[in-house]
Amino acid sequence: MTREMRLLPNGMRPLSNLTRRTALTALDRASADARRMPGNLLPHERLDELTAAAREIVTEVERLPEAPYDLTGPVDHPIDATVVGVLAGRQLGLSSEALLELGLGLFFQDIGKLALPPAIVHKSDPLDDAERELMRRHPQRGLDLLRDEDVGREARAVIRFHHERWDGAGYPDGLAGEEIPLFARIAALAEAFTGTSSQPAGVDALRAGAGHAFDPQLVDAFEEVAMARSPGLRADPVAA
Repeated sequence: MTREMRLLPNGMRPLSNLTRRTALTALDRASADARRMPGNLLPHERLDELTAAAREIVTEVERLPEAPYDLTGPVDHPIDATVVGVLAGRQLGLSSEALLELGLGLFFQDIGKLALPPAIVHKSDPLDDAERELMRRHPQRGLDLLRDEDVGREARAVIRFHHERWDGAGYPDGLAGEEIPLFARIAALAEAFTGTSSQPAGVDALRAGAGHAFDPQLVDAFEEVAMARSPGLRADPVAA
């Protein structure tokens, strides 16, 4: 199978295939086991596998130059949200320890969806009121799937609060502005940026939401990360 890829500037390389495959395998296994588990906890080995995968992503991104790979093609959530969020955290000057907590929270932010019916999670049509209410429970479901020792306080804050909005119109608690933990504000931007069809569209979406959905100062940091990808990227695609 071929997909359009863009050549990166000299000195830049993609996130390694091994790291990506490790993360995708961990997510696939966790998804399969979540469907079989009668309770709210994933097996220890699955949580350990997911945590190790998130650590690999963070470690590799910390070593990379400005842009590990071009995000204008198909993306794999939550891998790409983790990458771009950690890049933004690095732009903000976060320590290695803080980047790890941020990365764990980003990778786990939607883990609660494993506890929801797949028909709702993957529904292409708009959700009805009952489905929307169920979907809004996934942050708490995510925390229920994890043990306290699995991730730290700041990573747990990402899981719980990544759908809060700067203007207070988000969920689950309707927090506003700096009431929302910093890492959760970063996660909201990472999710929005990687959820768009192209890099320029992602930047435009963040700009449009600045001061409403998103922390306007963090939008500036994300724009710097996004624009760092652009100057050396060549338009001619290569097969991969």
